[in-house]
Amino acid sequence: MKKFLIFISILTFITFSSNAQKARLTVSNDAYLDTAIQKNIDKNRIANVIDGYRIQLFSGAERNNANALKTKFLKLYPKTPAYLIYQQSYFKLRVGDYRTKIETQQIFYKLQDDFGQVIIIPDKINLPKLD
Repeated sequence: MKKFLIFISILTFITFSSNAQKARLTVSNDAYLDTAIQKNIDKNRIANVIDGYRIQLFSGAERNNANALKTKFLKLYPKTPAYLIYQQSYFKLRVGDYRTKIETQQIFYKLQDDFGQVIIIPDKINLPKLD
């Protein structure tokens, strides 16, 4: 019985000690932290891009094919932006500025029917315009 009481006493002491330590935790203003946060905010304002997704419709060396596909896409989806990118001997046609993968997948299936083999690509996307 004494061992049990000692065990309960120790357990109670540990519980009160940990609660006391939690109560003493304070966060003070730090000039370095404030500066780092402000730099991050400024960098994001200048860049005007965020992480998101685009759908790639074409990747190949033929620029004319990429432009033809871009024209076809813009006729079918005039409100969706299309980007022709050149990356070391390949032209890539990517479309959309989607913030979430779920949003991208909804459009992905429609584009798959219209254009065949398409893929979802993580990319830097333009910030949405505020109305």
